Amino acid sequence: MAENWVRCRRCYEVFDAEEGPCPKCGVPYRPPAANLQPIDGLYTERYADKVEGAGEAGGAEIPGAKIVDTPRPRRRSRPALFVGAGAVLIVGALVVVIVMELGGGATPTRAPVYVRGAETVQPRQPTLPPILALTLGQVANYQLDAHVTIQANIQLNSQVKWKTQSLTTKFDGHVSEGDQSGTVQTGGTSQEIRMVGGLFFVRSLPSGKWSLLPNLPSYLLVCPVLGVSSTQDLVEIGPTMRAGQMMNHLQSTSSWAPDISRITMTDLSSLPIKPTAMLLDLWVDDNGVPLSATVEATNIGDGGTKLLDIQITYTFSDVGVPTDMVAPISPSPAPSPSATPGS
Repeated sequence: MAENWVRCRRCYEVFDAEEGPCPKCGVPYRPPAANLQPIDGLYTERYADKVEGAGEAGGAEIPGAKIVDTPRPRRRSRPALFVGAGAVLIVGALVVVIVMELGGGATPTRAPVYVRGAETVQPRQPTLPPILALTLGQVANYQLDAHVTIQANIQLNSQVKWKTQSLTTKFDGHVSEGDQSGTVQTGGTSQEIRMVGGLFFVRSLPSGKWSLLPNLPSYLLVCPVLGVSSTQDLVEIGPTMRAGQMMNHLQSTSSWAPDISRITMTDLSSLPIKPTAMLLDLWVDDNGVPLSATVEATNIGDGGTKLLDIQITYTFSDVGVPTDMVAPISPSPAPSPSATPGS
């Protein structure tokens, strides 16, 4: 039974040849030709005599399939193909025109040109130099801790008064946590001043008694020093060597407008003229800690003569070191409120 199993020529299904055609595709089984004769020699030599007589009367036909010339089927026209081909040609022509407009005739090695939309970029604000912000945090601080010395020389020309007048004020003291204490020398008088907790005490040197002033003279306040209130009041000049130490040099701008009485620790409200030009030079370390400063305030007349000349020098030391301030006397106790009648 196994000898009758065969494989289909179309679908390669295995089936029994005696039972009929292929059960899968229905192709009948054809047994192979028996006793095939091997072909000796060339095909053309074997059938040469038959080919010559082919088509003649009595001639033998060439075995095998015949080639019959049949009319070829007519190709159907496809409009979509023509439309697509036309579109491709149009796009190609447009690309060529654009290339020629952008740089036709340019060498093949020319870099491609990319066209991009313009971007609107907002200008960046200039970065503030850190040294200015650090310095402002020191000199504009009401709670500055430091040892401060101030010397102011004020000179009024005789063209303003009938004679030249000059005045020198010196201060040597400490400021700490909003309090201050030190000595002030103005003209030929010396005073020791102290401010503790908003109360202002003063005494004459060398042996005067302490007294509590009812009003605080604003020109005797040290902090905030130099009248700098904004970073716009200063500009950075650059590093410089001063007193054998590398420092950062800062200078005032036109926006700097201090109280000249506060800067000199002298009441200059009675001056007949005011300074018309003021310049601050400030030297600080890399952390913005003030080291020294000079202030020049002048009023120059038409002939170039200095009608008013004010020269001020500041020095700072022990910056950041607090100092204990103690009231020299106890303020008088406030009177107790009177009892309300009938209470």
